[in-house]
Amino acid sequence: MSDLGPNFSSRPVLRINLKAIKANYKAIQSLVGKTTHVAAAVKADAYGLGAERVGRTLYGAGCRNFFVATAGEGKILRGSIGDNASIYVLNGPAPRDLTLYFGSNLKPVINSLVQARIWAEAASAAKHPPYSAIHIDTGINRLGFPMDELERLSKNKNLQEQLQFDLIMSHLACAPDKDNPANAAQLKAFRMAAAKLPLKPMSLTNTAGTYLGKPYHFQMVRPGIGLYGGISTTDPSQEKITPAVSLMAPVLQVKTLKAGESLGYNATFTATKDTKIAIVGAGYADGIPISASSNSDGYFGHATLQNKRAPILGRVSMDLTALDITHLKKTPRIGDWAEFLGGNLEEDAKSCQTLNYEMLTRLSSRARREYL
Repeated sequence: MSDLGPNFSSRPVLRINLKAIKANYKAIQSLVGKTTHVAAAVKADAYGLGAERVGRTLYGAGCRNFFVATAGEGKILRGSIGDNASIYVLNGPAPRDLTLYFGSNLKPVINSLVQARIWAEAASAAKHPPYSAIHIDTGINRLGFPMDELERLSKNKNLQEQLQFDLIMSHLACAPDKDNPANAAQLKAFRMAAAKLPLKPMSLTNTAGTYLGKPYHFQMVRPGIGLYGGISTTDPSQEKITPAVSLMAPVLQVKTLKAGESLGYNATFTATKDTKIAIVGAGYADGIPISASSNSDGYFGHATLQNKRAPILGRVSMDLTALDITHLKKTPRIGDWAEFLGGNLEEDAKSCQTLNYEMLTRLSSRARREYL
C-alpha cells in the first residue's frame, strides 16, 4: 500500500485563503490612501470564491461598500454581512426585482432614464426607499447614462430628488494599460458629466484603475480581481497581490502510456514515447477550461505536482484531467494533490487563452470549499 497516500476523497477541493483576500484589500487601501473608500466587487459569487464567506472577511477588513451584479446576489450578501453596509446592484432595477431591493435594502445603480423612472415610481410608494447610484457611460459603451440622457436628467430636478442618489460612478474601459489615451479621455468626460449633477461622492476605477494615480481615485474605488489574487494591469511588478485560491485535484490513477497509444476523447494526443501520466479528479465541470487541453498550437494548461509543473495531455474531460508526470523524480501516490491556479493563476489563464477573471468565475460548486 506504499503507493497510497493519506486518507483522501475523490472530490476536488477549492482552497480559498481568506487571510490573503484581507491582505489584498489592505494593500489596495494603502495604495489609494485614507481619504478614498475601498469598496469590493463581489459579483458572480465573489468571482467564484463564495460571496458569503468572502463578504464577511472583507467586512471584517473594514469594507462598508459592496457591488454585485443582480438583486439576487445582493440578497445573499445582505444575509451574510448584516445591515451596516451599502450593497449596490450594478445591473440596475427591473420590475420583478423590486421586492428584493426593498426587502434587503439594496441600492440600485441607475443606468438609464428607463431605469430611473422604474426606480422613481417604486421609491415614491415606499416609506424608506434605499438610496441609489447614477452610472454615467464615459466611453466603455456598456451600461450607463449616455450623455444625451444625462443632460435630460440634469434638468429634471424632481426626478433627481426621487432617485435620492448618493454616488456618481463610471467605469474605465482600458485601465490595465496606463498609457492608453482612453483613460485620460474618460477621466475628463467623467468630471464634466458629474458636474451636471448635484455634488456627490464619485467612483471611477476598478482594480487596474487604482494604479493610474490619485486623480482617478475620487472618493471610492471598486476593486474586484485584485482582491482575489489576480493581476489586473500590464505591469504586474507594481501590484502587491497575494494569491488567494487553488483548485486541488486528487491523483486517482497513475499509468504509463506506451509510444503510439492515444489518450482521451477523440484521441487528440498520441504519445511519441513511453509517457507516465497521472489521472486527476477534476475537469471542466470543476472549472478547468477545455481550452487547457493539449493542442498542436502549443497552448495547453498545467497543474503543479511536487512543486513541478505538469503539462495537461489530451482533452480535458468533464471530471478528469491527464497530466504528464514523466519528469517527476517520485511517482505520485494515489490521493496526492495536483494544484491548479494558486500562484500560477496568470500563467494558467494565458495558456488557456482566457482571462484570470474567467478562470475564477468558472469555478463550480462541486469542489469542496476549504476556507483557510
